[in-house]
Amino acid sequence: MDEQLGEGGALRGEGGPTVPSTPHFIVEEPIKDKKLSFEEASASLNTLGKDESGVRYAYLMISANEKKLTDVAIILNFKHVLFVDLSGNFLNLDALQVLSGMPFMIFLRADRNRIESAALSPMPYLQVLILNKNQITETCDINQPMLEYLELEDNLIYTAQFDTEHLSGTYPCSLEKLYLAQNRISKFTMDFSTLNNLKVLHLRENNIRKLNGFTEELENLTYLNLRGNKINKVRQFRKLMCLPNLETLIILENPVCGVEEEKPKDEEIDEEEVFGEDELPPRDITRIPLLVLLPNLKRINKEIVALEEREEAEMGKRKISEQIFEELSSEDETEAPTTTGFTTEYTTETEIDKNDYEWETDIEEMGNPRENPKDKLGPIKEETSKSIGWELCCN
Repeated sequence: MDEQLGEGGALRGEGGPTVPSTPHFIVEEPIKDKKLSFEEASASLNTLGKDESGVRYAYLMISANEKKLTDVAIILNFKHVLFVDLSGNFLNLDALQVLSGMPFMIFLRADRNRIESAALSPMPYLQVLILNKNQITETCDINQPMLEYLELEDNLIYTAQFDTEHLSGTYPCSLEKLYLAQNRISKFTMDFSTLNNLKVLHLRENNIRKLNGFTEELENLTYLNLRGNKINKVRQFRKLMCLPNLETLIILENPVCGVEEEKPKDEEIDEEEVFGEDELPPRDITRIPLLVLLPNLKRINKEIVALEEREEAEMGKRKISEQIFEELSSEDETEAPTTTGFTTEYTTETEIDKNDYEWETDIEEMGNPRENPKDKLGPIKEETSKSIGWELCCN
């Protein structure tokens, strides 16, 4: 199971309860200029360890949280600090920019501030940037040459007119884990060609209905979280067939999810019931179709893919392929009007979409009886792994 860094440095996973998205109505309160003093900064030092030289010992972290700070320039006096946590203050982008002068900083966290953009000046060694619950509306100009881990959860990406929201912007090619949960994202307009090192993409609790935009350039993506979105057709997952190394897919709390109907019980009592055997829990009806489309998956939602499920997908792939193709050929179905902020609009599930009618696999491979299939998927490439030193400080 892929575990990720969560709030307060804890490891995040899918076993916990769903956290509802907090509406972003920021209560304006009078902001008084407050500088972090040298004495306060010294008292905030912690985590004794070897400095950048590997010989001397120094305090490597400053944690100045919940202090209503507007100026943290004094931190520049602590050249050996590698980890900075400034959550719960009144910092904006300009106030945070001064930290670009920290020569060896590799970890920066500034949740719950008033930061409006992640376009910080380049920091040569920054590997982790966490800016959750701020006022960020775009993701342009994130130019951190060594950045591997980026969290921009519970922001306002995008808020333009409260109607059409897109995931766009630029990201460094070194990025391996990207967390954009609890935003307003509905479409992808970004260039994934620079993200060939991305392994984890977390898009939980957005407004995504269609999965257009994924490309084979995301060759190292192994974990994709789409929980709590608006996907209502199995056919949308066909657009993930271009991801050769995808192993974990989370789709809980989407309209497409459901469970099998319980079969009527016989009046006769089974032997298992006599001895108090527990009944099997109802199975998600999307698991087998997902395995037909994405046979390389090892985990769907909270459960590991069982051998029996793979065998069932292999035996039923022709029938399931026909059903999915019939979805592609069905007539347009107009949905109820959707009200998004100031705009009310009608959407159609089968609106014109250049990807909707692509059938990206071979007839024999998928069991599709139709003609004119698209190109086959390429071979699965080996996944490379790389250890990240900053993880030690987050445990």
